[in-house]
Amino acid sequence: MSEHDGHTGHTCRDGNQIMNSFQSKTMKTLAGTALGGALVAGAFVAAPAHAAEPAPTSSPSSSVGGSVNVNLDPVAIVNAIKDAVNDQSDRSGAVQAALDVGYWNAGNPDRLTVAVVNKDQPITVEGDVADAQSIDIKGGNYVIYWFKGPGKVTNNGDGGYLNWGVFGNISRTDNVISVNGG
Repeated sequence: MSEHDGHTGHTCRDGNQIMNSFQSKTMKTLAGTALGGALVAGAFVAAPAHAAEPAPTSSPSSSVGGSVNVNLDPVAIVNAIKDAVNDQSDRSGAVQAALDVGYWNAGNPDRLTVAVVNKDQPITVEGDVADAQSIDIKGGNYVIYWFKGPGKVTNNGDGGYLNWGVFGNISRTDNVISVNGG
């Protein structure tokens, strides 16, 4: 089973970089994805994934601490993710594809760190979240989070891509992934 390194790639437990099997499909999806709808941002803090229901937001951008604007189009990204995950034969692969698209999609121009968590697992997400969206991935109930600042994702249940993944500026210690220095 692979783990994420502290940055934006995938690394095996033995430290070797692995080729992402979703790279070519993801890049095709990204290249073909048009930005649609309004830019959306909001706040979502300290909620267990299995209880989290994302709050709809409608502001075109968010000012963090009054000095940083964050641009995010989760609607366009979720549509691209749905296309990418339907190409995968297994749910773990579909979650990995969701992470790739959620991070690299044109709807995330600021490259906000993304987390995908299974709502039916005891996973806690806390911190400075720009947006969260519910999505069905291969029959599983998931929430996709985009972090605009520091945060943590803690998995007190089963690991593996079937249940969770985080992609972007991260570091991992056992069952806790620190996001953006969180």
